[in-house]
Amino acid sequence: MSTIMTIPAMIVLALIIILPFIVGFFVYRDARQRDMNALLWAFVAALVPAFMGLIIYFLVRGNYANLRCPQCGTPVKESFTVCPKCGAKLRPSCPNCKAPVESDWKVCPLCTTPLPEIQTDIQVPVRPKDRTGWKVLAVIILVPTFLIVLLILGLTSMSYTGSASIQELSRDEYYAEMEALSQEETAEKVQEWLDGLNQEETRSAHALRYDYYNGSNTEYYFLVYVPGGGDSSHSGFGQSTSIFGTTLKLELEPTGNDGTLFNIMSSAENVPNLKITLGGERIPCNVDTVDFNPTAYYIVPQYDELEPGAADFFMPERISVVHIVGNSNVGSVEIQNDDLAFDILVGIDSAPYLDLEHDIYGNPDGSGGYDFKDGFEIRIEYQTHDELLSHADMITCLVFEQDGSYYLIDDRPDNGRIFRQIDETVYHELESLFE
Repeated sequence: MSTIMTIPAMIVLALIIILPFIVGFFVYRDARQRDMNALLWAFVAALVPAFMGLIIYFLVRGNYANLRCPQCGTPVKESFTVCPKCGAKLRPSCPNCKAPVESDWKVCPLCTTPLPEIQTDIQVPVRPKDRTGWKVLAVIILVPTFLIVLLILGLTSMSYTGSASIQELSRDEYYAEMEALSQEETAEKVQEWLDGLNQEETRSAHALRYDYYNGSNTEYYFLVYVPGGGDSSHSGFGQSTSIFGTTLKLELEPTGNDGTLFNIMSSAENVPNLKITLGGERIPCNVDTVDFNPTAYYIVPQYDELEPGAADFFMPERISVVHIVGNSNVGSVEIQNDDLAFDILVGIDSAPYLDLEHDIYGNPDGSGGYDFKDGFEIRIEYQTHDELLSHADMITCLVFEQDGSYYLIDDRPDNGRIFRQIDETVYHELESLFE
């Protein structure tokens, strides 16, 4: 069972186990007050399935009056003429034989003694308000409703859990990485932040958080610093989501040095909470929200959504285009012109994904589908690794023409969709590179 559903499942199981005991407790108290067989009815109400025992009890309980002495509150029966505890007179009686009589009777039916017209010392038994019935009904209505809501929330939480990644860097490694990304200004801000921290707070963590909306969902970037804490194995890192939100867990061990910087990226649906332990002990974390990405993760923008004249956005280190004819590579060109590189990126990001029902994906009857033989391969490398043919910082797209339309196969699937409808001008722009 996933972490997301563990807590709801445990709560549901606990309520299912506890609910019969709650019903049995209320029925026992109510039956005892009515001088019924309290233990028997408690078992019937609690154990008979589908609340049928409880329903039967409610039908029967009306035949048993719940009366109290108005003077001392002792439970009494309708046949009692006096309260057995305080002696209060509860109903009219014959002055001769003490048999209970009605107030409008003239003669005692047992001893024929004339009865007084008025008996002023009568204290009529009272019937308390029926609160038990409402309590039991509330339990059997609200608890199942709560269970249904809990399960719905749990299933909703399963719909999107997001992902998370972490990179641990020493301060020197962090500054070198930021320099390689041309983010010296950001590195200076981080240095000022670190210098301003109270380094004596060795049992507290500190973090900068940046929220970035990528056009479809929000990504959360954390730069976490724990004085004296580190963990090069990252075995204690993970992200979990429940109905109570998303949590980023970071379990660290004391290092004896001034600590390292943890770069964390999360694509959770909502802002994750940081749960940090140092040496097995939970420590507080002070999180500051900033308007810049403080981590060494580069943010790839949605290029077609950039404002005109936008600056200081991340561009790939290298874009190359391979010409393919008959499934063979016949030429390759590395894009040197920044404007052309930007136009290609805009052309890709602006191309809409085609729904899975489109013929290009193929149909169950064997019709449709695609036949890629001629076209272009676009290799986008956000960071170059010349020793590798493919790597994590690389995206590969295939562009081709079929039946008068132009398509792009993107290796970043969107809900299973990989085909995008690309503009004709983008195809011809790629074609012109090899003329």
